[in-house]
Amino acid sequence: MRVLPRGIRFGSFVLCTLISLTGASRAQDQERHDVYLPNPTPREPDLKQVLRDTPADQEKQRVISLQNQLLAREIWLESNQILLLAQQLQQEMVAGKKSASMQANAAKAGQIEKLAKSVQEKMRTR
Repeated sequence: MRVLPRGIRFGSFVLCTLISLTGASRAQDQERHDVYLPNPTPREPDLKQVLRDTPADQEKQRVISLQNQLLAREIWLESNQILLLAQQLQQEMVAGKKSASMQANAAKAGQIEKLAKSVQEKMRTR
């Protein structure tokens, strides 16, 4: 026969056991009631189905792609031109020609600034 801990009587032990078993059986007997709530937010249909690529849309995408390529090419060419002018200006400044080249240097600096603003503006629109 099992020995119960001190202070617990056999009657209270049986009572506690019955209560715990009753609670467990009740939890098993309860039926599960799942409630289905439809999504209250109306959703748009799938965008791939709504916005199918038509031939006109594909042509627009092709034109936009070509425009972007041309703009990138212009930016690249102007950037290279800025670099070339800056190197020429630096070489002339190092050489120390001061007489007539001061006006030419100022013109080159003005052209560099103009090209830099043009490139900056094209980068913003891209």
